[in-house]
Amino acid sequence: MSHLTWCTILLIISGFKRENAKQNIILILADDLGINDVLWNNPSAPTPHIHSLAASPSGIILDNAYTLPVCTPSRAALMSGTYPFKLGLQRGFGKHSPEGLPLNTTLLPEHLRQEGYSTHGFGKWHLGFCSESYTPLRRGFDTYFGLFVGDDDEHTQITQESKRRARAEKKENMRSRKGREIRNYKKKKNMKKGIKGKNKYWNKNKKQYHQEKEPSKKITKNKKFHSKKKKPNNNKGKQPNDKKKKTSNQGKKPNQITKVKKNNQITKPQKPSKEEKIRQQLLRKPTKFGSNIYGSKAIDVIKSAKKEKPFFIYLALFTKSYPREVSKRRGNINMDEAVAENRRKKLSEMDESVKQIVKALKTSGHYSNTVIFFISDNGARAMLDTENTNNPNYPLRGSKGTVYEGGTKVPAFIHSPGLKTGSNRYAGIFHMVDILPTLLHLAGGHPVSGIDGVNQWEAMSTNVKSPRTTMIYNIDDNFVPAVLDGPGVQPKFQIAIREDNFKLVWGQPKMLHRSYRDAKGRGGLVVDQQVLELYNLEKDPREIHNIANIRMDIVLRLKTLALNYYRDLIPPRFMGLQTTNQVLDANSDFGGLSGWCRAVVSTSCGPLDKNSFYRGRGVSDMSELFYGTVPDMLDKRTFCVSKLE
Repeated sequence: MSHLTWCTILLIISGFKRENAKQNIILILADDLGINDVLWNNPSAPTPHIHSLAASPSGIILDNAYTLPVCTPSRAALMSGTYPFKLGLQRGFGKHSPEGLPLNTTLLPEHLRQEGYSTHGFGKWHLGFCSESYTPLRRGFDTYFGLFVGDDDEHTQITQESKRRARAEKKENMRSRKGREIRNYKKKKNMKKGIKGKNKYWNKNKKQYHQEKEPSKKITKNKKFHSKKKKPNNNKGKQPNDKKKKTSNQGKKPNQITKVKKNNQITKPQKPSKEEKIRQQLLRKPTKFGSNIYGSKAIDVIKSAKKEKPFFIYLALFTKSYPREVSKRRGNINMDEAVAENRRKKLSEMDESVKQIVKALKTSGHYSNTVIFFISDNGARAMLDTENTNNPNYPLRGSKGTVYEGGTKVPAFIHSPGLKTGSNRYAGIFHMVDILPTLLHLAGGHPVSGIDGVNQWEAMSTNVKSPRTTMIYNIDDNFVPAVLDGPGVQPKFQIAIREDNFKLVWGQPKMLHRSYRDAKGRGGLVVDQQVLELYNLEKDPREIHNIANIRMDIVLRLKTLALNYYRDLIPPRFMGLQTTNQVLDANSDFGGLSGWCRAVVSTSCGPLDKNSFYRGRGVSDMSELFYGTVPDMLDKRTFCVSKLE
């Protein structure tokens, strides 16, 4: 066989291997992005590089991507492919709560590791850290760099408190030092006056008196010990115009503002207002946990990755901005404007990080074999002016923390050089739980049974109808123990479901209260009222026209469907329980300390019957009886058993 023939065979084999090589996967999860935060929905959004990926011939924009109303439930759905109400995580939890993703749940990085991927996580975890078993390195990640807690502000709380204490101690020390100096000065002054008014003082070392000269000038009270001497006037006899003229910039400080000549009069420049100074200070504040930090970690993985082994990068960025970031700086400032500017800054940082990641993919040769999936964890926070086109959720109703479209419909896209669909917009319903089966399909894995997600790769890549026709926004109930199940208890629950174009909001639109927080009035629940609303999202995407009264047939059908899901609901475990330990650590790279709880392996719930007692007799079992409030349930009692590690 000739040398040319062997070369041809080798080229064919190598090409076949490249075509069948597993795709690298980069999953980017933004924090609190609304649909109006991206360029394909808002021409003024600061995300040009993200837009170039989404709107390219190799990108697919998901126009109907949905998630959960707040952080932890959405991340639980992403990692598990399961609706979080089936895991007891439909409300999320705080840093002092002994919670996390149950250990019997196999997460996305664990699935991908079984398919031969190296797995790397960077950024926000927020899925439990009280036990080591909940943390990322125990849940399928080979490497992890980021925070266990909810956001970077929580991580810096202890640091800020310690700095405040240090400043207070320094201030107290300065006061003490100043007091000592004053006392020493008075003592020395009295010594100089000598005995009986004579200017003598006793030298203890030499045991003799010394005579002091009278001071040339008496030092009076409230005057400094040094005085500025007047400089001699060397310009006597000269006219003012004879002085040497300076150029406009000569002898000035770099930041000094040039004086303005107006109406033949030189006026002093106006100093920046206190509000402007605070605004500039906010924008100049270095972001310790910015997108560039985590983006650089992802780039390190990309540069060191070998083409023989596929990699998975989970990049969960901190892109939200809250008033507390601004309120720490004193001043009478426009809070909404300051938060909006800080948000734009963080969005720009995220956009630049994505640009650098793509650049690293291309220079390292991984770009042609990499899939980038981008999505937000929930909608943006509430803005006062909801009709403003600068509102990140415009034109949708609601915001983060609600089951309305503004809190659950998010920007998302998928980008891969191998995609050639002819249309880069996908109108099918896509839910956060669909990410796991879709990416696992790309990795060559087998379908996972027992989850709520569906594989949407074929539908997206060929632009056909979505395999999903029904989705859950959230299901929750104000479960109470028996002692609180009094005759005056009021129904407090949340059910939101969509089938095709019809959406039912039944109960409470806002998330139910998480008991570790302070009560916020109205029975301690964050609630407006219990509602029954039906919307046709195809005709009414802004959820303005409630048609529940005229389409009761659809209302009843969706209620029945929702109650079937409700039977799988697991109440939030350990409601009201929280540790008194210090769980934050400013010196830890992860921001939190582990080891102060026992992880939950699994939780099962069912009706209270004669066998319930025997279901919770294990040494490591924790049994709880809850009473629900949904009016259409015949038996509101739920008995749950959690197995602990």
